[in-house]
Amino acid sequence: MDSDRTSVNALFSEDLLEFLASGKSSVAYGIDDERVLKDFHDRELIDVERRVYIRLGLHPNIPKYLGSVGDGILLERGQVLRKILQQQGADLISVERKVQWLTQAAQGLQYIHDNNIIHADVGCHNMILTRQGELKIIDFEGSSIDGGPADSYYEWFSYRRPPSEPSVGTDIFAFGCAVYETITGRPPYHELESSEDSRKLIHDRYDAGIFPDVASLPLGALMQKCWHNDFTSMNEVVQEIRVFGQLSLPEQIRSLIVRAAAMFTSSCISLNNRKRPNLP
Repeated sequence: MDSDRTSVNALFSEDLLEFLASGKSSVAYGIDDERVLKDFHDRELIDVERRVYIRLGLHPNIPKYLGSVGDGILLERGQVLRKILQQQGADLISVERKVQWLTQAAQGLQYIHDNNIIHADVGCHNMILTRQGELKIIDFEGSSIDGGPADSYYEWFSYRRPPSEPSVGTDIFAFGCAVYETITGRPPYHELESSEDSRKLIHDRYDAGIFPDVASLPLGALMQKCWHNDFTSMNEVVQEIRVFGQLSLPEQIRSLIVRAAAMFTSSCISLNNRKRPNLP
């Protein structure tokens, strides 16, 4: 361990490394505008992440793997999507731009699944935008490879109860939550985060089939399908996002109005039926 640490320090002065983020098993440092050093505390996890990057190879929506140094790996650098949404303001980013990002994210996740890998922590915190404007999926240290165990699990709002083994389905559910956050700027039921029993509150809602009202949101129908397990693969998700992206802005607005009106009509009919007295 000490010799590995020496090799890292010999190549990169700690004074020149820019602290970016820390997790339960690693710390990320910026080396320069193009590269990141992900330094691990656990050798087993660096082996998992390295195996994933080597298997995935080059793909436009996966960061470039630039090699290993001691207990760390070198990766292509980008800015975390969640920070971009918070700093720029999600409302100030065009729907067209968001759909472009989400298409790239879906393509990346489809490619990951096609290589028999389950990410197990899909979310805006694990998506980056490069300087070239490409969205890429990061953080594979806890992923499942070839059906093996996963050491990671999703954020508190990105899975249903009871927690099941990470799968294509759980990744898709979490992707729906990432779509919601990208469109609105906040994760589902963000108002519950400060509650002591936030996990119980949100999972009680999910258990009852209660999800955020997305009828008037772009890609709202797609979010619902992710949450209700209507997709069997990320390829289906990619195709639906592409169809939405091909609609002109007036068509998108008209589609949202029609869907919202249909849901309102359905609610009114249901309410009227409940109020109607039972006839003898």
